[in-house]
Amino acid sequence: PNLIPLMVQTLALRASPQRPVAVRSKLASTDFMAAQVKTLSFLTYLLRAFADFMRPYQESIPKCVIQLLLACPAESISIRKDILVATRHILATDFRIGFFSQIDVLLGDNVLVGHVSSAVRASHETLRPLACSTLADLVHHVRGELII
Repeated sequence: PNLIPLMVQTLALRASPQRPVAVRSKLASTDFMAAQVKTLSFLTYLLRAFADFMRPYQESIPKCVIQLLLACPAESISIRKDILVATRHILATDFRIGFFSQIDVLLGDNVLVGHVSSAVRASHETLRPLACSTLADLVHHVRGELII
């Protein structure tokens, strides 16, 4: 229970944007994001076993997931895949409610799959089925609250 608030705070951290991005700082930023995603994966495991301890973070965890998706570099396909897998695990619990307010963001172009450049187009195409099924899971759970 004492580590949960620290893990959620770690998810909310963002690397400070630097004008001239050096290769070293970009690698460090990507490594930090990978560590955040591993933390997110562990938190999704805790959601099932310790839901009562996690309840105060029901709104903040989905916001952190969205921020991770938005900040994930285009070339980091494996990180984005891990975020999508963790999102599917969250959507399988009662914590899916936190994503309901974020559905407009998730429906935006390039949020789930990321910005596709010609250099990584083939790799991004492997993410598309996972992204679509994640979005389908969310829409399935929120369909009763959608307004046409």
